[in-house]
Amino acid sequence: MTSGGPLGRHSSDLRAVAVFAVAIVLGGTVGFAVADLSGFGDIRWLGSETSAHTTTVGALVAGVLAGRLVLGGTGTAFTVSAPEPLRGWPGTRFGAGALVAAPLLLLAGEILRSGHHYFFPAQLAAMVGSRGTMLTSYALYTAGLVLLLPAFLALAGQIRERRPGLAFWAATLAVIGGTVRIFQEGINFLALQLVDAQGLDVATTAVGDTYGAWYVLAPLNGATYIAWPLLAIGAYRADVLGWVPALGVAFMSTHYSGVLKGSDVNTLTGAVLLAAVFVPLGFTLWRRAEPLSRKGFWSSVAALGLLAALYLAAVLSDFAPIG
Repeated sequence: MTSGGPLGRHSSDLRAVAVFAVAIVLGGTVGFAVADLSGFGDIRWLGSETSAHTTTVGALVAGVLAGRLVLGGTGTAFTVSAPEPLRGWPGTRFGAGALVAAPLLLLAGEILRSGHHYFFPAQLAAMVGSRGTMLTSYALYTAGLVLLLPAFLALAGQIRERRPGLAFWAATLAVIGGTVRIFQEGINFLALQLVDAQGLDVATTAVGDTYGAWYVLAPLNGATYIAWPLLAIGAYRADVLGWVPALGVAFMSTHYSGVLKGSDVNTLTGAVLLAAVFVPLGFTLWRRAEPLSRKGFWSSVAALGLLAALYLAAVLSDFAPIG
């Protein structure tokens, strides 16, 4: 992973780029092209379009083959480590908790909406027969995206000790991209509520007519597509992750982003792989936490109590808006 001398470091960096950026993207692109050019891309199989299956298989096969050939065999290939406690926000315990909770919430949201086609007309139509499921799905996903921000910073904090430059740019792009995704979840919430307020036809027309509308964050929509490979490269080069779990992080660069995107085999695979990496990393980081002072303990209890009280008040008020 780490190599002595500037020339060795640059060579190792390029090999990591070849696996976590080039191979994943190239494999996924080839997989999609095969299905599309053969005319089978739009055929649904096991709840997903064939192109989603071939994209997933192509990215994973290319990534695994490239990792095996370029980065070596087993050994430390499966490493998941947290070398030391985090310095600064989000802190070791909160960062560890975010690493565990964020991918699990994202995965739960993906699973709940997985029975419906991923494009927006089907997502809106699902509100008619599966309103509770869809609202719960998007709520869980939004919560996962919010917790993904401290999770990004927790991973970047581990990378920073050995590769500060990679940590800075990976964290910056990840936070920007995550913020864009949270903004899009606000659009999703309003669009889903339109089905109740105005009816399915009006809601579908309104979303369709404004789907490509420009907004100030639109140019930054692709930030996460760059952030995921950078996080994978940085984590691998900083000895935080072996190349196999780093590949799971890099695979998220194939994940869809945008307004009212549902789930298919590609997004579910990405969520599963992310959970398989982030959850053990979170537990490992938690074990690095320093003893908690009495003041810190009671401050944490008070913060969690306040959070629980806010949500309890929302339930008791039948989710009426405040103010």
